Amino acid sequence: MIGNPRRWAPLLAGLVLLAGCGAPAAAPAAEPGDGAVVNCGLAVPLQRPERVVAMFQNGIEAVLALGAGDRLVGAAYLDNPLPPQLDAQFRPASYWPEEYPSREEVLRVAPDLVVSGFTGAFTREGLGTRAELGAAGARTFLFSAYCPTSDGGGQGALADNDVTFAGVERDLTDLGRVLGAPDRAAAVVAGMRSTLDDVAARLRGVTERPRVAMLNSPGSTGELRVFGTGDVATTIIEAAGGRQAFDTVAGRQRTVSLEGIVAARPDVIVVPACCGRDVGPEAAAPLVARLRAEPALAAVPAVRDGRVFTTTFAEVSPGIRNADAVAALARRLHPERFGG
Repeated sequence: MIGNPRRWAPLLAGLVLLAGCGAPAAAPAAEPGDGAVVNCGLAVPLQRPERVVAMFQNGIEAVLALGAGDRLVGAAYLDNPLPPQLDAQFRPASYWPEEYPSREEVLRVAPDLVVSGFTGAFTREGLGTRAELGAAGARTFLFSAYCPTSDGGGQGALADNDVTFAGVERDLTDLGRVLGAPDRAAAVVAGMRSTLDDVAARLRGVTERPRVAMLNSPGSTGELRVFGTGDVATTIIEAAGGRQAFDTVAGRQRTVSLEGIVAARPDVIVVPACCGRDVGPEAAAPLVARLRAEPALAAVPAVRDGRVFTTTFAEVSPGIRNADAVAALARRLHPERFGG
């Protein structure tokens, strides 16, 4: 999951990647009928919720962007600052910034919908399974990049999931229907697609695709971890006109050695920063300095050429920021296509 390193769990491979740099047409929202949508194999009734709990940055941002901030009664885990237009709406009655709230704490605020950006919320070690929460009166919605193989499964038991932008669009469309805000969702999706289409048009004909590595160092051990294949980070890299430097490393946040970075020879390194509501991209500066000062990495093209950049965890999780993340990275990789 994303956020505080103490609660990080690595994600497995097996997710479907976006090929090429253009934005695919969004898949239609999966639904068993007019009265529900299917989310990770479970039907979620389309009854407008009045009390919403949102878990993780991408879940919180989606709820706010879809206009349900006035119904947000609880939230947990912001890894980075919210966009200003969303921050003004973020006034949950309960906010749990550091540790998982217990199931009892969440049920105490009486949600009729719990939205999570990552699998870990809906486990017995978290808030309980989706079936258990449903029995307690709370419907649930999970970003489909992290559907478990069975209800209650954790981050280590993901299904064959979709991390294309079409999958993100489908999630936002479905969540908009669940929240009673389909028009708002359509506007969010249209804005994202417009940005992706613009980037794709600018990159048309690009033949040189720099090798990009996304690295961070969670926890106190100093170990380096890579955002590998089967993750939305790779989708972003490819849509921005790059190539995943660690194309043989499956999954998110897998440990990598200095020798592994040397062997991957990234042309660009991106370091996502976390964890906390006030933690911006500048928080990744110490790791950037560490990489630049490491003698073993001196000949790595990204370090040698000064192409080590920062971003935030919020940019590289499936959600409303993905299109802007693509545009920002594309400007780094191909400045000549953006007037730079």
